[in-house]
Amino acid sequence: MEDLQIAYYFAVIMIGFAALAISGFWAVKTQDASLRNFCILYAAFTLMLILSVLMKYLTLNVESFSGRSWYLLSGICQVVNYGVIVATANYFLGLNQTPTKKRIAILFWSTILIFIGFIFSPLSTRLDDAQNIIHLESGFQILSIWYLLSFTYAIVLGFTALQQAWNTDKRNFTLGLLIFATFGYIESLLTFSENLSTSTVSLTIENGLLFSSIPYMLYGFFVIRHFLSFAPPTPTEVDTLSESFLSAHAITDREREIILKVIEGKSNATIASELFISLATVKTHLHNIYTKIGVESRFDLLARVRSAK
Repeated sequence: MEDLQIAYYFAVIMIGFAALAISGFWAVKTQDASLRNFCILYAAFTLMLILSVLMKYLTLNVESFSGRSWYLLSGICQVVNYGVIVATANYFLGLNQTPTKKRIAILFWSTILIFIGFIFSPLSTRLDDAQNIIHLESGFQILSIWYLLSFTYAIVLGFTALQQAWNTDKRNFTLGLLIFATFGYIESLLTFSENLSTSTVSLTIENGLLFSSIPYMLYGFFVIRHFLSFAPPTPTEVDTLSESFLSAHAITDREREIILKVIEGKSNATIASELFISLATVKTHLHNIYTKIGVESRFDLLARVRSAK
């Protein structure tokens, strides 16, 4: 049964890599901060799956796999798991355009750095090499409470972001991610009381399926389809944009030039150099373009221009 789970996880991971590769390509091409944050989040969860598979595989197939190695890998997996929550909150904060998002993100990252050391400290966990048992101390319960509270906050941010994105092109993308995150949240709720009441953990093969991997896999298919179906307009097509579109959004000649450069995948610095204007001026023009068209990023801009061609 464990071998079947490992095979399943490998298939899920391959789907995740494909989704990550194609979304990463568009994140680099469009320099979209939202897509970049999404890639960080998706990569963190993929890494958590890889670590889970690795521990199962080593336990099943490597006789010399020691309890200490298991203890270290389990701790690293917990760190990555906390990182997933931070990345989730950071992504939804970006969608919400929260004024204090930078300070909140810094607080989250600072907390996770503290907990990285806390996980391996005697205040949280102690390894009994002789009996292959991990003793869970009061620090572990504190970490569990912090994890659930942070996850709850991330989910609330997700629903707020979905409400704001409901009438935009990001609706389905955000909805799918929120469904995926909610499955993980329910999974965490179901194990929360057990984490608080458990005092020892035997270093054995983990039984049971990570059910959040199912929506992760389905969302991976959606991400692949979403980006494969996205074809930005060519500069030639933008040249033929209707006067009604240009006048409806009050796009100036200079702003139209900026849009052409964005479609070509050029950075702000390159655009400034080619148009002989300052970097600050490029950013100002982009801000004005986003405001006029009603988008928040380069990727959204490309999607809106494509739909109007």
